[in-house]
Amino acid sequence: MHESEYWNSFKSGEVNGLEALYGQYYQSLANYGYKFTRDNVCIEESIQDLFRRLWQNREWIHHATAVKLYLYHSFRRILLGKLEYGLDAGDESPEEEAPFELQLKNEHPLFSGERMSALLHRAQTLLGAMAHRQREILFLRYYEGLTHDEVAQVMNMHISGVSRLMYRTLDHLRNKACNFSLLTLLYLLRHS
Repeated sequence: MHESEYWNSFKSGEVNGLEALYGQYYQSLANYGYKFTRDNVCIEESIQDLFRRLWQNREWIHHATAVKLYLYHSFRRILLGKLEYGLDAGDESPEEEAPFELQLKNEHPLFSGERMSALLHRAQTLLGAMAHRQREILFLRYYEGLTHDEVAQVMNMHISGVSRLMYRTLDHLRNKACNFSLLTLLYLLRHS
């Protein structure tokens, strides 16, 4: 079955549809949550809250044309709320202060030993010098493969804001990368 079929099944009151969505997205949501916090309990509770709320509100939830975006956006709001970076935290834009960490893996056969360690160290240095939202936008765009419009939906931003942030992020990387290939960084990010 396709995710929209699972969604329709869950909306019609079949718990199997919700279980299928949970099974399909649990690991991806947990991975996304782990970029905000290392607190596994908080991540797990946020995922549980998301699916509990979905079940409780299934009659009032609109049809999601993009199930993945709906789940990511909802999960992000719940998690940031638990971490006190949510929209109700009192600041004008608390989401901008939410930490977002990326760790790259060193498992590619093209890069081995010292070369891979050097590449990873340089990439982590570049990513570490970026703002949290810049790291998040890179993750959503290049790891999750979302479009600018989809990133805007997940991050609760306007499409123009996403475009500006993406431009500034890539420009920052180009300026700071020196002899480090931007394509190498994006490749490492995609396979993290």
